[in-house]
Amino acid sequence: MAAMLMTASQCRMARAALGMTLRELAAIAGISVNTLSRIESEGNVTSRTLVKVQGILAGRGAVFRRDGSVGVAG
Repeated sequence: MAAMLMTASQCRMARAALGMTLRELAAIAGISVNTLSRIESEGNVTSRTLVKVQGILAGRGAVFRRDGSVGVAG
């Protein structure tokens, strides 16, 4: 089964749950704040960028659930 890509709301929830600002996450991901804002508002971004940001959030403990919710591991 293919990995599920996070939704815009999951990105916002995960970032908030991890206590990260837009600027912080964008800097870590190596993308602009505008690109991250597009991700969080369901704007047009490449799946590669989305996977990159999701991987960073998951690496910091965010858990993306199929029901649309987000948890934080451990």
